[in-house]
Amino acid sequence: MRFGRCLLAAFALAGCGSPPAIRANGVVSNNPCIDSVLAEIALPGQVTAVSIYSHHPNSASAPVAWARQLPAIGISAEELLLARPKIVLTGNLASGGTNAVLARAGIKTVALGVAPTIADDMQQIRTIAAVLDRVNAGEALISDIQESLPNTPFSGPSVSAIIWQNGGFVAGKGTLQDELLARHGFRNASAQYGLSSWGILPLETLMRNPPVVIFMPTHPHGSDAREMTARQKLLAHLGDRTRIVDFPDRLLFCGGQTIIKVSAILSKTRATFRQDMP
Repeated sequence: MRFGRCLLAAFALAGCGSPPAIRANGVVSNNPCIDSVLAEIALPGQVTAVSIYSHHPNSASAPVAWARQLPAIGISAEELLLARPKIVLTGNLASGGTNAVLARAGIKTVALGVAPTIADDMQQIRTIAAVLDRVNAGEALISDIQESLPNTPFSGPSVSAIIWQNGGFVAGKGTLQDELLARHGFRNASAQYGLSSWGILPLETLMRNPPVVIFMPTHPHGSDAREMTARQKLLAHLGDRTRIVDFPDRLLFCGGQTIIKVSAILSKTRATFRQDMP
């Protein structure tokens, strides 16, 4: 699993010395998507620990330089209790048992799932901003996201496209990425392969019926490099039928500031097609 490899790498980056102590009575996040919002709106000193994934470039959504200024933390109850936080911001993959332990210890926990829409993501930003008492900063980030999106939903023929990541991972219908594709004039091709929501699309299936655009990593690193290089060589046989656009893995999983980055890629790509292209 890619996140597992990233976790090991993040520990390796930390070296063999003892990790820096986590200052008590602060806001602790163990979720990289939440970290990306905190990086934009938190005041210095408000956040006392971030997710271990945010220390590694391949899994971070927040700026790595910002994240590495703070101690990293995992999802176990033991780690979180030792941190003595005022509030824990966590994802919906965190153990319910862990949250129960924190509640018994009198530690407030705010759990946020994966936002399936842009509106849901903006509401999560408002929730995080309220926790930090940074409402205006949260609204400023939301305004930046809104400005990155097309003013009106795209009208006219859409271009078939798919976001296809390492391991064949695909964002299908009912995901934030699906909405972003539609807002920028693309038709998510995942449905034509029988996928719903998140799924795995084999290379062979994609080659038999490719979309017009494939958004995928084109500059992989580490253990993923060999697989992705082989994939690109095979996709080259599609010729002019399909366009490959660089889309790093780290842009797939989160909203917040990531929406702005994704919108820039989608807008630039869609602008290269004629408005009347089917």
